[in-house]
Amino acid sequence: MYRGVTIDDRATMDMDDAIWVDAAEDGSWKVRVMVADVARAAQPRSKLDGIAMARVETRYFARGSSPMLPRRLSEEKLSLWPGEPKSVLVVDIDLDERLNVLDTRLSMGTMESEARLSYSDVPLILSDAGHPQHSLIETARRLAQGLLMVRRNRGALVYYDVNTGWVTGEEGTLKKLKSREDTIGYVIIQELMILANMAVAEYAVKNDVPILFRNHTARSAAPEREELMKLLESAAVVPAERLATIRRTTSLMFNRAEYGASILGHFGLNLGVYTHFTSPIRRYADLVNHQQLRAHIMGKPLPYSKENISGIAAHINRKLIEYDEARSEYMKKKADRMAEEAIQAGQIEGVGDKEFEHITKLLIRGGEDCPEAYHGAFLSRLASGKMPLLCAGLVLTQAPAGERWTGLKAALLERLAKEPNLAVTVFNLAQQLSGWPMPSYDITGNGAPLVFTARATVQLDGKSYESGEFKDASKKGAMQRASVGLLASILGLPVPAMAPPRLAQPAPVNAEIAINTSKDPIVALQEYGQANKLPLPSYSFSMDGPPNKPLITCTCVFNSITATGQASSKQRAKRRAAKAVIDILLGLQ
Repeated sequence: MYRGVTIDDRATMDMDDAIWVDAAEDGSWKVRVMVADVARAAQPRSKLDGIAMARVETRYFARGSSPMLPRRLSEEKLSLWPGEPKSVLVVDIDLDERLNVLDTRLSMGTMESEARLSYSDVPLILSDAGHPQHSLIETARRLAQGLLMVRRNRGALVYYDVNTGWVTGEEGTLKKLKSREDTIGYVIIQELMILANMAVAEYAVKNDVPILFRNHTARSAAPEREELMKLLESAAVVPAERLATIRRTTSLMFNRAEYGASILGHFGLNLGVYTHFTSPIRRYADLVNHQQLRAHIMGKPLPYSKENISGIAAHINRKLIEYDEARSEYMKKKADRMAEEAIQAGQIEGVGDKEFEHITKLLIRGGEDCPEAYHGAFLSRLASGKMPLLCAGLVLTQAPAGERWTGLKAALLERLAKEPNLAVTVFNLAQQLSGWPMPSYDITGNGAPLVFTARATVQLDGKSYESGEFKDASKKGAMQRASVGLLASILGLPVPAMAPPRLAQPAPVNAEIAINTSKDPIVALQEYGQANKLPLPSYSFSMDGPPNKPLITCTCVFNSITATGQASSKQRAKRRAAKAVIDILLGLQ
């Protein structure tokens, strides 16, 4: 019988994961995450599985929820209530003193929860050395904070503020917890669940088990990770009403996280491979992964092929988009009513960022010149540095003709001339908001010291626009300046004066992130490419020999390197090809 405790929101009734952590004197760690054995009740292609597949996930609302599985199961029979022995899938993870994963083991067992804890209980437990769970929670806290720092140093988009309760989710987007007291408990569970999901994903790759991977990619013109982290960390110093704006701005820089049968990596976590495994009561993707890995553990045939998994992924992704669109439409109508009331009352100056954004959208859709009250409020925000970037993008790319709108566009160009790095972000926003194509850049470098010259062009509504030539000591700086010039060309406005270009040599780039050779070669190569912003590896296969004893050759192409591997199965050949590429990168071949 395994030991464990659950930590959830106080109102949670469907507790599907429990934890246990041990720290050794040599600095190593043993982590156990126990997850409700939902696949035992909802077997593949059963009636209950069909119900879960139709609903895809549990939907939470301001008042209540709509569960993926019937409440008698999700909140009673399957939920990990204290004092009730429950069947679980167990993920055992061994970590060294540097928090590298040494080994991952999956098994089935029985667990009886020792306590149902809420996030807000955690600070009280940590401050009470006599509490029955003090030692466990203190150990889990130390590990979680270590994992958080490792993820941050690795480049993950991670931010927590215990003073305000603002935290990042897996994709790097900000969200506000109900109470700032919940933060430490949230950090513990978030870090241990990310660890477990990552370890399970790597286990599936290593053992050739097709599962639903969780993929997350950045948009083509997203800023560098360093800039995104600065934006997230600014949440600690900006007024509370502006945090929602930072949240929406960062979310526009990423593509939707989706499920897939193939590995595309996870940008927000900066991981080469990731999955969802720890919430099978609440998410169908996790349940499917349980069904696959449960069969693998028991030595039974897998219920789904990779093609089946691909079809399930498409279904889940489509259903989640439908849910989001319905919610977005409801929130849009509600926001429009509030914006209309503010416009009619002329009370625009003092509204929050979110309300100002909706007022901007409503006025643009009206097709007329903006009112004086909005014009003054906009310039006031711009002068104080409190202009939401999303509103700036809307005005620059969608605002109709009109003297006051034109004045605002000119004022925005003046600001971009002072901060040309924002101009590239404006084009990224324009791509998402207005369907603009991204510019193309012609960049040359010459001279000593080296100076780069950039010219930007774009085709928009059948017309070609072009910037002048702009110089800077770095390619990025020249591109940013050319982007300002291109925006001016599109808007038909003069190019504002910019500060003289930097002519000193650019600062050296950060050292290349090393390959983690302790991991499976496929995963290690994927993470190396993602961490160093290189194209992800591609694999192709050919087969020789008789059908009963084939010899499969896998060719891996990564950056400028091509290597092959041979084996009797595709996965082993793929692993050997990835290993061959890694050996070349390490100078071993």
